[in-house]
Amino acid sequence: MALRRMRDLGIPFLLFATVAQVGASTIQQGIAVLSFAFRSYLGLSLPQSGGLVSATSLGVVIAMLAGGRAIDRYGPRPVLILTACLAPLAALVLTFSHGYLMVLFALTLVGLTLGAVPIGGARAIFFRFTGPRRGTAMGIRQTGVPIGAALAAALLPAFAVAHGPFTPWLFLSLVAAVFGLSFALQVPKLPPQTAAPLSPLGRDLLRLVIPSLLAFCLAAGQYGLLTYTVEAEARTVGLVGAGALLAAAQVGGVVGRVAFGAVSDRFGNRPVVIALSAIVGAAGLLLAARLGPSVPYVLRLALYFVTGMGAIGWNALLLTWAGERVAPDHAARALGLIGASVFAGSIAFPPLIGEVARLGGFAVAWESLAGMIALAAAAALLAARKAGTEPALGK
Repeated sequence: MALRRMRDLGIPFLLFATVAQVGASTIQQGIAVLSFAFRSYLGLSLPQSGGLVSATSLGVVIAMLAGGRAIDRYGPRPVLILTACLAPLAALVLTFSHGYLMVLFALTLVGLTLGAVPIGGARAIFFRFTGPRRGTAMGIRQTGVPIGAALAAALLPAFAVAHGPFTPWLFLSLVAAVFGLSFALQVPKLPPQTAAPLSPLGRDLLRLVIPSLLAFCLAAGQYGLLTYTVEAEARTVGLVGAGALLAAAQVGGVVGRVAFGAVSDRFGNRPVVIALSAIVGAAGLLLAARLGPSVPYVLRLALYFVTGMGAIGWNALLLTWAGERVAPDHAARALGLIGASVFAGSIAFPPLIGEVARLGGFAVAWESLAGMIALAAAAALLAARKAGTEPALGK
């Protein structure tokens, strides 16, 4: 009886979706976590190490934009199966890459195999859960991203120091492929979409302009923390301690995605909750910029946890809000566009943040990130004024 109740609530489906995202995110986020190791091994500057994150994200953006259309047309299942099978091949290319340009190329291939997982999973969750449970369900599923990052932060730095930055990817990609295929088999096989679209795509794209801009700007905080926390804090607390701070931020992101999703389900007007998340992240980054070496480590952990709640917790809300602003036949493309906007931000900001840190130090970099996401919070509040008067098409 209990198992049947769990199935009716969609809990096993949600679990498979989340685990699949954990597998993909451990790789994608792990590239950013190990940017310091790539930098040391290849003799790179801070902006060049940020370029490694950008290369991976470029592949993800291309896959999301193409995959959103394919998923709307054929359903998530075949796209997820194809990319899961290709992921180990891309990881194999990365494992045997030499030189900066070859690594950039290999990371772009890796990103191409990862982009379908967030869009396919989000699209499946979006249609499996409706009404007041959707934001919470999407938040739970999107915890796979910071969980993957937390695992990468906790495990990969010490491993890379001992064995180099190229060794873990083939194993991780095989694990991710198993997780991805397991989830794909849970997704119903949908018939091809042969009917004419239910609504004009152009109109729906206009409704996604503000969510896309917010996604791009808010990615600065998420990927700034991911790429440079270890570099920023290692001199003060050591490599292992800095990795734990990054892991704390990612765990905070897990809590934030679920908590903010539940709050938005309860009170509605998702842009207001997105703004709240961004304000928490901006305040945390400003405080982190002012931490002195005498601050107790436990307080650093607590601060990075809260900062991660805000700077990472907005993601699932934006996906849910975007999907609800368009007609159901365009939902995957909407989710793909928001995801691509997030990763476009992850392409643009890591090299810029690295340059700011090189010129002015990490305190200035953290302050710059705080300013960026504070502006995004203000834009979200302006969007919230209109949200109550617009129809939610994707309900």
